[in-house]
Amino acid sequence: MKWWLCLLVVFSPNAFANTPRFGANQIQSNSRSVSKIDEVIITENYNSGYAYSVTGSNIKTDSYISPEATYTTSQNTGNAGAVNFEWITPQLTSKPQWQVVNEGEAFSLTENFMAPGLDAVSIINRTQTIETTQTSTTLFQ
Repeated sequence: MKWWLCLLVVFSPNAFANTPRFGANQIQSNSRSVSKIDEVIITENYNSGYAYSVTGSNIKTDSYISPEATYTTSQNTGNAGAVNFEWITPQLTSKPQWQVVNEGEAFSLTENFMAPGLDAVSIINRTQTIETTQTSTTLFQ
């Protein structure tokens, strides 16, 4: 009978409770993202009119200083798509004819003319690299 009692104690389901035991530990997670952006920026600057200037001494004209103007319409089908624009162009055949006032004396004459149309083109190539790193740590105790 003593044997029987010992066997009941040993095989009884409530005799020994299984309690899980965890030690301290951690989980670490890393993520990395890289984005690369390539840009090309093209800027076109247009003069929509003309500039005509005269400087000098001992000179004169019998006509207007500014030449007659002609309006011109054009279409630019560059990288940005269709862009319509208009500019003013002088008729150089109607530009003033200059004369010396006092012949035999010193004189000077400087004429400057800047035509309408494309003045400058700027091209900017730019590359951006954006890197993001994220680290997450979870502790168990």
